[in-house]
Amino acid sequence: MRIFVGSALLLASIACAMPASAQEAAPTVETAAIPAAAPAPPAPAPAIITKSGTIGEAPTGKAQIVFWRPGSLMGMALGCTVREGEGADEVEVARLGAGKYWVHTAEPGKHVYYTTGEATDRLNMELEDGETYFVRCSIGMGIMSGRAQVSPSDRATFSGRAKKMKLWDKKDEKEKAAKTS
Repeated sequence: MRIFVGSALLLASIACAMPASAQEAAPTVETAAIPAAAPAPPAPAPAIITKSGTIGEAPTGKAQIVFWRPGSLMGMALGCTVREGEGADEVEVARLGAGKYWVHTAEPGKHVYYTTGEATDRLNMELEDGETYFVRCSIGMGIMSGRAQVSPSDRATFSGRAKKMKLWDKKDEKEKAAKTS
């Protein structure tokens, strides 16, 4: 009997010392790869409410730029004319008085917007499809007169002033020019 117990202990100790690969492998459960859920698209930015209406999202396949000029006493009588292109390709994008804005729609890609006066101030932009950009036009100090400047802005800054801003109307500018000539 003693031999039997001793052999059983010997066999048990040998089984414990064997590598796991030699022991009976426990059954494994294979799991199928579960695809991760795609991230939800970002929620569209809420429309911005202005004195003249609302500004929504950019049209499909286009970018939009909100050019705006805050209402301030500095340069009140001066306009901020924003242009794009040069020579025969030059286009007037907006002519902003104090407290005015203009929503410009453009093709995605590289664009250069500028103002001229005592000096030329240029803003290089890389526009992306479906994006809305904000550009502030301000009047700074010049030697002989105020100097228009264009600089990047953001949605929050414009939104904080939007309820006091009016949409620039090209028709109004043409009527004013006809009355003065």
